[in-house]
Amino acid sequence: MSVAWEDLCDWGVPWGAIRKTPTRFFDDARVTTALTELAATDFGELDPSMRECLLAWLRAFQHHWSDRFERTLGIRGLLAIGLLDDGQSDPNRYLKLRRIATENLATRI
Repeated sequence: MSVAWEDLCDWGVPWGAIRKTPTRFFDDARVTTALTELAATDFGELDPSMRECLLAWLRAFQHHWSDRFERTLGIRGLLAIGLLDDGQSDPNRYLKLRRIATENLATRI
């Protein structure tokens, strides 16, 4: 797994086992760097389930913390959502992932 992916998981992407709440807070610059690094390959290094988790996290971030999303990711975040949304997600799985992402973000932001 790439460092960029692991960093994003530390900031709440719902991947793998339940994680402890981190002691460090959301770092806007590092989040932007990590997303930019993964986007450099159009998220090609991520398998479909990872892409779905990242999409749910980005949309939760955008919906619940829209000002922070805009300041942190801006157009990069919007482009990432566009690249990740292939319309193939199971609606129930996506909804569960988004709820987890929202809960995770709420403890980190």
